[in-house]
Amino acid sequence: MLKANSLQKLQLSCGLFVLLTALQLTAFAQSPQREVAITFDDLPATRGDLAKLEYITRNLLPKLKAENVPAIGFVNEQKLFAFGQTDRPTALLRQWLDDGHDLGNHTFSHVSIDQVPFEKYAEEVIRGETVTRTLLEATGARLKYFRHPHLRTGPNEEYREKLAHLLADRAYAVAPVTIDNNDFVFSLAYTYAKEKHDQTLQTQIADAYVAYMEQIFEHFEKLSRDFLGREVKQTLLLHANEINADHFDRLAQALRTRGYRFITLDEALKDPAYSLTEAQSTRGLSWIHRWMLAKGLPMREEPLEPAWIRESARLR
Repeated sequence: MLKANSLQKLQLSCGLFVLLTALQLTAFAQSPQREVAITFDDLPATRGDLAKLEYITRNLLPKLKAENVPAIGFVNEQKLFAFGQTDRPTALLRQWLDDGHDLGNHTFSHVSIDQVPFEKYAEEVIRGETVTRTLLEATGARLKYFRHPHLRTGPNEEYREKLAHLLADRAYAVAPVTIDNNDFVFSLAYTYAKEKHDQTLQTQIADAYVAYMEQIFEHFEKLSRDFLGREVKQTLLLHANEINADHFDRLAQALRTRGYRFITLDEALKDPAYSLTEAQSTRGLSWIHRWMLAKGLPMREEPLEPAWIRESARLR
């Protein structure tokens, strides 16, 4: 009798476990999956000599492939001509295309839109597409996306409208950003730590970077829910820099833990939110903030990087 009772209890426990597991799996399947498009600015890489640009490309692209992340990189073509020859830096862009990623125009020299007249900015747009367009067409693709440096769309509404007409005439779509952040500050700090061969500090900065990015995502997820009633298909701005080259895999895994699936920019922009009216701003802002400002709602500033990170980046 004792053995029979024990067997019944075991069977009951197993049954409950199976039931709970099934309920959890059902709840997970029914919960909406988060989606994010990964974009990188300042290709071939943000800063450094040609060897550094090659290092960043050589280490970043395999991580994208290993994590099955489709990405788009926005090119500053001035960097292709900065080293006395163009073959090696141009080959870095080909590597992005060979790995199945897309490329976009980020102006020729990352010009500041509030510091030049419209005619000069228009020249930067056109000059910034020459090599990128040729590389894309050689693969059967076309140059489709433009990303404003600093996410600034114009110092005033007239300037912005003239630029919008220019981009439309040249068959560009603007590449928006919903999740803005200061990854470049962490990368500056990280690069200085590498130059000092301080492995402990490098680890601390990388850990702080992943934690900061999770805070950033949490902020914009909530902002989207509060404003739209749901979470938009997010678009993440990153830079082709050293910290992402060394630690993008950790960031990707953290985002998967948050429930994210990685999608292309084309897929993200199918979300109807991207057709909402956006406010003009002289600041580089998330498009969620721009949509909110257009509705007369105040924006909510995103989390800042820790003060010690700014100090390590030699920023005050």
